[in-house]
Amino acid sequence: MAEDLLFSLSPADLAGAGLAIFVAGLLRGFTGFGFALAAVPLAGLVLPPAMIVPVVMLTQLVIGSADAVRERRAVDWRLVGWLTLGLAIATPLGTWALVALPGDITRIVIACIVLLGAAAAWRPPRAEGAGEGGLLHARITRLGVGLVAGLFTGLAAMPGPPVVAYMLAAERDPRIIRATLMVFFFFTAVTGCASAWFAGLIGWPELVMSAAALPLVVGGSAIGAAGFRRADARHYRPAALVVLVGAAVVTLAREIF
Repeated sequence: MAEDLLFSLSPADLAGAGLAIFVAGLLRGFTGFGFALAAVPLAGLVLPPAMIVPVVMLTQLVIGSADAVRERRAVDWRLVGWLTLGLAIATPLGTWALVALPGDITRIVIACIVLLGAAAAWRPPRAEGAGEGGLLHARITRLGVGLVAGLFTGLAAMPGPPVVAYMLAAERDPRIIRATLMVFFFFTAVTGCASAWFAGLIGWPELVMSAAALPLVVGGSAIGAAGFRRADARHYRPAALVVLVGAAVVTLAREIF
Protein backbone atom coordinates (compact mmCIF):
# COMPACT_ATOMS: atom_id res chain seq x y z
CA MET A 1 0.00 0.00 0.00
CA ALA A 2 2.77 2.44 0.91
CA GLU A 3 4.61 1.57 -2.31
CA ASP A 4 1.52 2.27 -4.42
CA LEU A 5 0.98 5.60 -2.66
CA LEU A 6 4.59 6.66 -3.18
CA PHE A 7 4.44 6.05 -6.94
CA SER A 8 1.01 7.69 -7.24
CA LEU A 9 2.18 11.06 -5.88
CA SER A 10 2.18 13.85 -8.47
CA PRO A 11 4.99 16.44 -8.78
CA ALA A 12 2.64 18.97 -7.17
CA ASP A 13 2.08 16.63 -4.21
CA LEU A 14 5.82 16.11 -3.79
CA ALA A 15 6.48 19.85 -4.03
CA GLY A 16 3.81 20.58 -1.43
CA ALA A 17 5.15 17.96 0.96
CA GLY A 18 8.70 19.28 0.42
CA LEU A 19 7.62 22.84 1.19
CA ALA A 20 5.91 21.69 4.38
CA ILE A 21 9.09 19.87 5.45
CA PHE A 22 11.27 22.94 4.76
CA VAL A 23 8.97 25.32 6.69
CA ALA A 24 8.88 22.85 9.56
CA GLY A 25 12.68 22.74 9.60
CA LEU A 26 12.79 26.54 9.65
CA LEU A 27 10.56 26.65 12.74
CA ARG A 28 12.59 23.93 14.39
CA GLY A 29 15.85 25.80 13.86
CA PHE A 30 14.56 28.95 15.53
CA THR A 31 12.45 27.60 18.41
CA GLY A 32 13.92 24.13 18.98
CA PHE A 33 10.53 22.61 18.20
CA GLY A 34 7.76 22.93 15.63
CA PHE A 35 8.98 20.35 13.12
CA ALA A 36 6.29 17.74 13.73
CA LEU A 37 3.71 20.41 14.60
CA ALA A 38 4.06 21.87 11.12
CA ALA A 39 5.14 18.86 9.06
CA VAL A 40 2.44 16.39 10.14
CA PRO A 41 -0.67 18.52 9.43
CA LEU A 42 0.74 20.25 6.33
CA ALA A 43 2.31 17.20 4.68
CA GLY A 44 -0.79 15.32 5.80
CA LEU A 45 -2.66 17.18 3.06
CA VAL A 46 -1.14 14.70 0.54
CA LEU A 47 0.04 11.84 2.78
CA PRO A 48 -1.88 9.71 5.32
CA PRO A 49 -0.84 10.02 9.00
CA ALA A 50 0.40 6.40 9.08
CA MET A 51 3.00 7.37 6.45
CA ILE A 52 4.00 10.93 7.33
CA VAL A 53 4.39 10.16 11.05
CA PRO A 54 7.20 7.57 10.54
CA VAL A 55 8.87 9.89 7.99
CA VAL A 56 8.90 12.73 10.53
CA MET A 57 10.28 10.40 13.21
CA LEU A 58 13.05 9.11 10.95
CA THR A 59 14.07 12.61 9.89
CA GLN A 60 14.18 13.86 13.47
CA LEU A 61 16.24 10.83 14.44
CA VAL A 62 18.98 11.70 11.95
CA ILE A 63 19.15 15.45 12.49
CA GLY A 64 18.59 15.12 16.23
CA SER A 65 21.76 13.07 16.69
CA ALA A 66 23.81 16.11 15.65
CA ASP A 67 21.76 18.33 17.98
CA ALA A 68 22.49 16.08 20.96
CA VAL A 69 26.22 16.64 20.45
CA ARG A 70 26.13 20.32 19.51
CA GLU A 71 23.69 21.50 22.22
CA ARG A 72 24.75 19.19 25.07
CA ARG A 73 26.23 21.92 27.28
CA ALA A 74 23.06 24.00 27.35
CA VAL A 75 20.70 21.07 28.03
CA ASP A 76 18.88 20.53 31.34
CA TRP A 77 19.75 16.82 31.49
CA ARG A 78 17.76 16.09 34.68
CA LEU A 79 14.63 17.41 33.03
CA VAL A 80 15.36 15.38 29.89
CA GLY A 81 15.82 12.26 32.02
CA TRP A 82 12.38 12.44 33.67
CA LEU A 83 10.65 13.34 30.42
CA THR A 84 12.37 10.49 28.57
CA LEU A 85 11.34 7.96 31.24
CA GLY A 86 7.68 8.82 30.73
CA LEU A 87 8.23 8.88 26.98
CA ALA A 88 9.63 5.33 26.89
CA ILE A 89 6.68 4.00 28.88
CA ALA A 90 3.89 5.58 26.83
CA THR A 91 5.14 5.68 23.23
CA PRO A 92 4.17 2.06 22.36
CA LEU A 93 0.60 2.76 23.46
CA GLY A 94 0.44 5.77 21.16
CA THR A 95 1.79 3.70 18.27
CA TRP A 96 -0.89 1.08 18.88
CA ALA A 97 -3.52 3.84 18.67
CA LEU A 98 -2.01 5.07 15.37
CA VAL A 99 -2.40 1.59 13.88
CA ALA A 100 -5.86 0.99 15.34
CA LEU A 101 -7.55 4.32 14.63
CA PRO A 102 -8.86 5.36 11.19
CA GLY A 103 -6.98 8.17 9.44
CA ASP A 104 -9.80 10.70 9.86
CA ILE A 105 -9.99 10.08 13.60
CA THR A 106 -6.23 10.42 13.88
CA ARG A 107 -6.32 13.82 12.16
CA ILE A 108 -9.00 15.05 14.56
CA VAL A 109 -6.94 13.88 17.52
CA ILE A 110 -3.89 15.67 16.08
CA ALA A 111 -5.91 18.89 15.76
CA CYS A 112 -7.04 18.65 19.38
CA ILE A 113 -3.49 17.92 20.55
CA VAL A 114 -2.10 21.04 18.90
CA LEU A 115 -4.95 23.26 20.13
CA LEU A 116 -4.60 22.05 23.73
CA GLY A 117 -0.86 22.61 23.61
CA ALA A 118 -1.30 26.15 22.37
CA ALA A 119 -3.96 26.96 24.98
CA ALA A 120 -1.93 25.52 27.85
CA ALA A 121 1.16 27.51 26.92
CA TRP A 122 -0.65 30.85 26.75
CA ARG A 123 -0.04 31.99 30.31
CA PRO A 124 2.65 33.99 32.11
CA PRO A 125 5.78 32.00 33.10
CA ARG A 126 6.30 31.17 36.78
CA ALA A 127 9.07 29.80 38.99
CA GLU A 128 9.34 26.01 38.99
CA GLY A 129 9.55 23.82 42.09
CA ALA A 130 8.93 26.62 44.60
CA GLY A 131 7.57 25.92 48.08
CA GLU A 132 7.42 22.83 50.28
CA GLY A 133 7.52 19.60 48.33
CA GLY A 134 8.37 21.57 45.21
CA LEU A 135 11.14 19.23 44.06
CA LEU A 136 8.97 16.09 44.35
CA HIS A 137 6.09 17.85 42.64
CA ALA A 138 8.40 18.95 39.82
CA ARG A 139 9.63 15.39 39.28
CA ILE A 140 6.11 13.96 39.22
CA THR A 141 5.02 16.68 36.82
CA ARG A 142 7.97 16.03 34.52
CA LEU A 143 7.23 12.30 34.47
CA GLY A 144 3.57 13.01 33.70
CA VAL A 145 4.49 15.37 30.88
CA GLY A 146 6.79 12.67 29.50
CA LEU A 147 3.95 10.12 29.58
CA VAL A 148 1.64 12.43 27.64
CA ALA A 149 4.45 13.23 25.21
CA GLY A 150 4.97 9.50 24.67
CA LEU A 151 1.32 9.03 23.74
CA PHE A 152 1.55 11.94 21.31
CA THR A 153 4.81 10.61 19.85
CA GLY A 154 3.39 7.22 18.98
CA LEU A 155 0.09 8.59 17.72
CA ALA A 156 1.23 11.58 15.70
CA ALA A 157 5.02 12.10 16.04
CA MET A 158 3.99 15.19 18.04
CA PRO A 159 5.57 15.19 21.51
CA GLY A 160 5.81 18.97 21.26
CA PRO A 161 2.55 20.40 22.65
CA PRO A 162 2.74 19.06 26.23
CA VAL A 163 6.52 19.50 26.53
CA VAL A 164 6.63 22.96 24.97
CA ALA A 165 3.72 24.12 27.13
CA TYR A 166 5.56 22.85 30.22
CA MET A 167 8.86 24.46 29.23
CA LEU A 168 7.28 27.83 28.46
CA ALA A 169 5.24 27.79 31.69
CA ALA A 170 8.35 28.20 33.87
CA GLU A 171 10.97 30.94 33.92
CA ARG A 172 13.89 29.55 31.92
CA ASP A 173 16.66 30.89 29.71
CA PRO A 174 15.56 30.65 26.05
CA ARG A 175 18.89 28.99 25.19
CA ILE A 176 18.21 26.24 27.75
CA ILE A 177 14.63 25.81 26.50
CA ARG A 178 15.71 25.52 22.89
CA ALA A 179 18.62 23.13 23.54
CA THR A 180 16.61 20.94 25.92
CA LEU A 181 13.72 20.65 23.48
CA MET A 182 15.99 19.76 20.56
CA VAL A 183 17.78 17.02 22.49
CA PHE A 184 14.60 15.66 24.04
CA PHE A 185 13.00 15.41 20.61
CA PHE A 186 15.97 13.31 19.53
CA PHE A 187 15.05 10.82 22.25
CA THR A 188 11.40 10.93 21.17
CA ALA A 189 12.56 10.03 17.65
CA VAL A 190 14.56 7.08 18.99
CA THR A 191 11.61 5.62 20.91
CA GLY A 192 9.13 6.56 18.20
CA CYS A 193 11.12 4.92 15.40
CA ALA A 194 11.63 1.75 17.43
CA SER A 195 7.93 1.54 18.22
CA ALA A 196 6.90 2.26 14.62
CA TRP A 197 9.39 -0.32 13.31
CA PHE A 198 7.94 -3.09 15.47
CA ALA A 199 4.43 -2.00 14.44
CA GLY A 200 5.37 -2.47 10.77
CA LEU A 201 4.99 1.22 9.88
CA ILE A 202 8.52 1.69 8.50
CA GLY A 203 9.43 0.24 5.12
CA TRP A 204 11.49 1.30 2.13
CA PRO A 205 8.97 3.99 0.98
CA GLU A 206 9.29 5.74 4.36
CA LEU A 207 13.07 5.42 4.27
CA VAL A 208 13.23 6.88 0.75
CA MET A 209 10.98 9.80 1.68
CA SER A 210 12.99 10.49 4.83
CA ALA A 211 16.24 10.58 2.85
CA ALA A 212 14.67 13.02 0.37
CA ALA A 213 13.34 15.21 3.19
CA LEU A 214 16.62 15.39 5.13
CA PRO A 215 18.33 18.13 3.03
CA LEU A 216 15.21 20.28 3.32
CA VAL A 217 15.15 19.90 7.09
CA VAL A 218 18.88 20.63 7.41
CA GLY A 219 18.60 23.74 5.25
CA GLY A 220 15.53 25.06 7.03
CA SER A 221 17.03 24.37 10.45
CA ALA A 222 20.24 26.20 9.55
CA ILE A 223 18.33 29.32 8.49
CA GLY A 224 16.14 29.17 11.62
CA ALA A 225 19.17 28.73 13.90
CA ALA A 226 20.83 31.79 12.34
CA GLY A 227 17.68 33.76 13.10
CA PHE A 228 17.69 32.60 16.72
CA ARG A 229 21.30 33.72 17.22
CA ARG A 230 20.50 37.20 15.90
CA ALA A 231 17.15 37.65 17.66
CA ASP A 232 16.62 39.31 21.04
CA ALA A 233 16.02 36.75 23.83
CA ARG A 234 12.78 38.54 24.69
CA HIS A 235 11.36 37.55 21.32
CA TYR A 236 11.78 33.81 21.85
CA ARG A 237 8.73 33.07 23.98
CA PRO A 238 6.26 35.12 21.86
CA ALA A 239 7.63 33.50 18.70
CA ALA A 240 7.26 30.03 20.22
CA LEU A 241 3.68 30.73 21.23
CA VAL A 242 2.87 32.04 17.75
CA VAL A 243 4.18 28.77 16.28
CA LEU A 244 1.92 26.75 18.58
CA VAL A 245 -1.14 28.85 17.82
CA GLY A 246 -0.39 28.89 14.09
CA ALA A 247 -0.07 25.11 14.02
CA ALA A 248 -3.39 24.80 15.86
CA VAL A 249 -5.17 27.12 13.42
CA VAL A 250 -3.77 25.39 10.33
CA THR A 251 -4.63 21.94 11.64
CA LEU A 252 -8.18 22.83 12.68
CA ALA A 253 -8.84 24.74 9.47
CA ARG A 254 -7.76 21.69 7.51
CA GLU A 255 -10.24 19.50 9.37
CA ILE A 256 -13.11 21.99 9.11
CA PHE A 257 -12.76 22.65 5.36
